[in-house]
Amino acid sequence: MISQTGSDGFIAGLRDAGLDLVTQSEVVCFQAVPVTGVLAGTAVECGVGVEELVSWPTVPPHWLHLPATIRFPRTNLSPSPLSGWVRHSRPPAGWGNDAAPGRAFLAHVRGILGEAQ
Repeated sequence: MISQTGSDGFIAGLRDAGLDLVTQSEVVCFQAVPVTGVLAGTAVECGVGVEELVSWPTVPPHWLHLPATIRFPRTNLSPSPLSGWVRHSRPPAGWGNDAAPGRAFLAHVRGILGEAQ
């Protein structure tokens, strides 16, 4: 289990979950594969702003950066610093039950992507 905090802990936790990450324009980017919905089985580019990771894992990120082509039935949008992407306001509640925060967050993101249209 990863016990680090902040952006370093977030990155370490997702790496521990088997993901490759890169930080660009102050967004930690990774791919997640949802198991339900129209994107099931597809690797989806995702990101979380570095500024939201200050209190990780005590406070999970609220905004999920995604390519603008991904839409949800209900969401609040905000510009992303990544070209062609937007930030979606997603509630951090119920963000997974794995003891490892990175794996729990990945499960949460996969569930969010399952709601995409």
